[in-house]
Amino acid sequence: MGMGRGRGMSTRMGSRLLIASALALALAWTGADRCGDGSKGGRAMITVDVTSRRNATGHRLVKADLVAREDNLRNGAVDFRVEQDVFVIGVVRYVRLTASTNTLDQRVPPPGYELVPGVGWYRLHLTPLTWEEARLACEAEGAHLAVLNSQEEAAALKGIFARAPATIPQAAWANFAYIGFSDATEGHYITIFGQTLEESGYAEWITNQPDNAKSSTDPDSDCGGIVRQNGKLNDLPCRERAAYFCEFSL
Repeated sequence: MGMGRGRGMSTRMGSRLLIASALALALAWTGADRCGDGSKGGRAMITVDVTSRRNATGHRLVKADLVAREDNLRNGAVDFRVEQDVFVIGVVRYVRLTASTNTLDQRVPPPGYELVPGVGWYRLHLTPLTWEEARLACEAEGAHLAVLNSQEEAAALKGIFARAPATIPQAAWANFAYIGFSDATEGHYITIFGQTLEESGYAEWITNQPDNAKSSTDPDSDCGGIVRQNGKLNDLPCRERAAYFCEFSL
């Protein structure tokens, strides 16, 4: 407002009164009630109206109303606070009301992503790509190559993979799909987020694997994926084309 730093301002009164602090508005999410296109335009639609009046006893009453699109709030809470600030300029007392909100826009998965409740959003792409091409394709969708953090997540991908066609044309191996880890440093597997598989939370390999990680005859054999039959890990030459899983984080 500019007044608080003007000439002739006396000592600012320290009576900063918190009227409402961190009022959490949590709305339940159900897969069936999802509507609209989320935060269209990349900006959450939130309106805050604040009114103040003095009652008959001399007390000042503050009312704040927040209006926001429901689909902008489904993934969590909104922090909503109203503050009353009293200060003096010369001989005049001023009251300033400040309302603020803090929320994240709702992200909407691209078409083709499947929600596994309690786990996440995934898409199995059946057009075979190399591992690097697959990584870039996921990023182009606003997602990333899937990274497994638990047995439950591995089981979720296994369930999706089980519904895929038995044959995948042009794939090096129809029972294998790339996910987000590789051994750029030969023999040391790291996820796309820089974690070891153990740190990430899932390091269950099929029997006698990994075998390509330390191959002296094929130093390019260093990209990881998931096996259709059991949801466990295997490695494949990164240059080979295979199906791949993308994961969309909300």
